[in-house]
Amino acid sequence: MIFFVRHGERADQTNDNGERKRIQKSFDPHLTNIGDKQARMTGAHLNKLIQEYANEKQIQVKDLQINFMTSPFLRCIQTSINLMREIPNNSKLYIQDEIGELMYTYDFSSNILDKLHLRTEQHPILTKEYQNGVQIIKERFIKNPNLPQPVFPENDNLCFNRIKAFMVELKSQMDKLPNKTNTINICVTHQGVVELSLMIEKVKNHNWIDYCGVSQFILEDNGNVKIGIKGQSFWK
Repeated sequence: MIFFVRHGERADQTNDNGERKRIQKSFDPHLTNIGDKQARMTGAHLNKLIQEYANEKQIQVKDLQINFMTSPFLRCIQTSINLMREIPNNSKLYIQDEIGELMYTYDFSSNILDKLHLRTEQHPILTKEYQNGVQIIKERFIKNPNLPQPVFPENDNLCFNRIKAFMVELKSQMDKLPNKTNTINICVTHQGVVELSLMIEKVKNHNWIDYCGVSQFILEDNGNVKIGIKGQSFWK
């Protein structure tokens, strides 16, 4: 099973002046306190779904392999940490550039990927207490060196191909596992990437991808993909 999850509320898109003043890099804003809560509520719901899935497949939850991957942007890292607090199955959070923000010129004026907090200076919000035992692994979980990487500037075609290649590789690696039903991959990313994940799987009439919106894909034993959640948020 694969989940694509959008990050929670970002500090540069709130009316809370206190949150705005805490922004250190305009291109890499942190989550607001509301965003933290959205992510925690989403994690609690995903944990419930995972338990239901384990019961359906007659698997012990402790025997599931749950892998967390995140975009390198601060708000996605924070969202992932909040999800992991509610899904206490794994402490390792892998940085996966392939699911990073879509690098359009109307969002960015230059290539900022090497200037993110992750790669320069840690935002003071990421204290040990906040991370709560989560280990941020600055390497990819999906390691195929041939996967397309984010570049600046990107266009619609480059973005689509980048996310499609990542999803194909992710499903391919799961298909090679002795029992893929025991593996759950949770990818924390951005609105456009969640939207593309649904487009790639030809999902029509899906929900607007709000903060912490979730898409869910279940890999069946026959190789088909069953569509579960379609861009839904669970904190409202």
